[in-house]
Amino acid sequence: MKKLALISLLIAGTAFADNKDKADALFKHGKKLAADKKYAEACPAFEQSMKLDPGIGTQLNIGKCYEDWGLLGKALVAYRAAEKMAHDAKDDREPKIKAIIDELDSNVPRLTIKLPKHASSEGVVVKLDNKVITTFGESMIIDPGPHTIDYTVDGVKKQKTVPLERGSDSEVTLDIPKDRVVKKHVDEQVVEKPVSTGPAPGHTQRLGGLVLGGAGVIAIGVSSLMTLSARGQYNDALEMYCNNAKDMCDPMGLEQTHDARSTANTATIIFVGGAVAVAGGIALYVLAPKSAERAEQARYIVPSVTTESAGVVYGGRF
Repeated sequence: MKKLALISLLIAGTAFADNKDKADALFKHGKKLAADKKYAEACPAFEQSMKLDPGIGTQLNIGKCYEDWGLLGKALVAYRAAEKMAHDAKDDREPKIKAIIDELDSNVPRLTIKLPKHASSEGVVVKLDNKVITTFGESMIIDPGPHTIDYTVDGVKKQKTVPLERGSDSEVTLDIPKDRVVKKHVDEQVVEKPVSTGPAPGHTQRLGGLVLGGAGVIAIGVSSLMTLSARGQYNDALEMYCNNAKDMCDPMGLEQTHDARSTANTATIIFVGGAVAVAGGIALYVLAPKSAERAEQARYIVPSVTTESAGVVYGGRF
């Protein structure tokens, strides 16, 4: 057990030393980049160094990097973190850090995002520079420059661009529709919500199924009429030109019976296509998404075809 504990201590010590070496390398690299005014690379290098080996000096360099870069909001946050570290460690640099913060603070812009009076935040998603925010009505520390507020209200996307100068204090009230305003009652608050009057789920698919099925029924009806016509033409030809025998047809009889068979074949093709359309229509209708209310209603649609007529039967529990 003692041997295992010693090995664990050695591994931990090695990892700590390795992290410290990496942190030192990142810190030196950050200093060089900052000297070359490559702040976009320097500030992340200081932050990575801070994660590996936290220290007041590194945190101060993060603040200085952001300040020189012009990102005063981020700089103020970093300096305040350094001040807390110095206070907790009873470090004598605390007064100097506080002086830096006091001087910088008045130049840092503030932004307050508000909802209209009595408006509900339910169904409202707000992003400031692509970062989701959930706190409204409170002043936020932010960097100078233009900032984009993207927000979605009940699925409707909106956007505002807010330019902020050094030391400015701005308020932005989001445009929330009046029909979402909360009405206050004596003992409760009730949020007015628009009642959805749109089509029920699967409405378009069910309509398409009915149209396709109806077209199939019509095709079946047409094919039935063609079949009946072809049968009549064939029988008439046998009687008039073939002495009621298939092998005794004269040229006119052969032509008439051939035409009748051709019509019957065409009718068969149309019938098959109509049957496929009816089946597809039924599938579209049955498989369409249903609301809870529709799910409780069992309905059906089936074709009805005879030698004399064609149609569709629609029924169920209403």
